[in-house]
Amino acid sequence: MQLDQFAHALLEAAPDAVVVIDLDGVIRLLNVQAELLLGYPRDELLGRQLESLMKESARRTTRVAARPNRPRHGVYAIELLAQCRDGSTVPVEISLAPVSIGGVAYSIAVLRDLTERQRLEEHLLYVSTHDALTGLANRSAFDDVLVQLEQRGPHPVGVLMVDLDDLKKVNDRYGHAAGDVMLRRLAEVLRSTFRSTDVVARIGGDEFAVLAAGRDAAAVEQLAARLQDAVEAHNRQRADDDPLKLSVGVAVADSGVSVATALHDADARMYSMKRLHHEHR
Repeated sequence: MQLDQFAHALLEAAPDAVVVIDLDGVIRLLNVQAELLLGYPRDELLGRQLESLMKESARRTTRVAARPNRPRHGVYAIELLAQCRDGSTVPVEISLAPVSIGGVAYSIAVLRDLTERQRLEEHLLYVSTHDALTGLANRSAFDDVLVQLEQRGPHPVGVLMVDLDDLKKVNDRYGHAAGDVMLRRLAEVLRSTFRSTDVVARIGGDEFAVLAAGRDAAAVEQLAARLQDAVEAHNRQRADDDPLKLSVGVAVADSGVSVATALHDADARMYSMKRLHHEHR
């Protein structure tokens, strides 16, 4: 087999998209994986600048042909969004390495599809920051936001502590599966009650917390009342199920009161309400 045939066979057999560009960034050679990745037939890619296949937002900050910006093992690696023929984008890592062919300088660009890696990273991030049962933020994510609000605001920050009453009785009487259903029901009510920008978290077995940035004392009291109204409406709709019963405590971080202090105060008020509920049963 002649050398050029062997090189062509290797290029076509590469598992990643490979293109060869000249010093002007113009594509001079490519393999079938590049066609499949970008959705272009080969004749539409040849003679085109590789940079033109970058999404506009990435193109403003990175020039592929001229000065790649991150060395890695003797090559340069750049992560960006490649623009496909159908208008969609695909996250790719482009690794660039210089090569001389017949005394002419070129660069070999290997385009690696990062879709699966990013999907896995997003999944791992979701799992690490969300409660598996309810889908709400978990305690770790809640604590992270609490620290951020403590340090950077905005203030005031409304804090609500919410306890699902009688969860242990439901678990003891019907089993933990029934208790899990009640926790998920409460999570649905909390989602529908608060803004998407509010942080709603499950921070313990039957305890939930809300951080509502920009809400003063009056607004937080209104939120607590709205939550109770939402629970009553939910219970009417689910009349055949055990009703949700909540103990709620509120506080506000403002005027010298830290978010951590407000959380402590809201927790204490929530437990006071919980004790009253037990005394009146």
